[in-house]
Amino acid sequence: MNVQEVRATLAEMEDSMLGGLAAIDVFAKTSGMSVAGLRTSPRACALFNILFDRISDTLKRTGLPVPEYVHQTMLRLGEDGQVMIIVVDLSDKYRMGMALDCTRAQLGIMVSVVLPDAISRMRAALG
Repeated sequence: MNVQEVRATLAEMEDSMLGGLAAIDVFAKTSGMSVAGLRTSPRACALFNILFDRISDTLKRTGLPVPEYVHQTMLRLGEDGQVMIIVVDLSDKYRMGMALDCTRAQLGIMVSVVLPDAISRMRAALG
C-alpha cells in the first residue's frame, strides 16, 4: 500500500470540493479502522462500514434488479438534504467514506470528475 499516494489523493479531493468536504477516510473493511484520512473519525468509519454492509445485504434480499455487488452508496441527509454521505468500495480490503456539505460542494463535479479519478488512483495505491 502506498499511503503517501492515498494521502495525496485525499488532499486533492479536498481542494476540488471548495470547502465542501467535511471529512474523509480510507478504512479497513474488517475492522473499520482508518488507514488515512482528513478530519478522521473512528466512529464515522465504523458507521460507514456497517451502513455499507447493511445496504448491500438489504438490496440482495429485496430481489430488486440491482447488481449483485454494490460499489458505491450515496445518501443525502437532513431536512434540506444538506449533508451527503458517500461510501465507496475500493478493494477487497478497503473502503472510502466521506461526508459532504452539499451547500458548498459541487455535486456534479464530485460525481463525474473527482470520484472517478480518485477511485482509480486509490485502487492503484492500495495495490
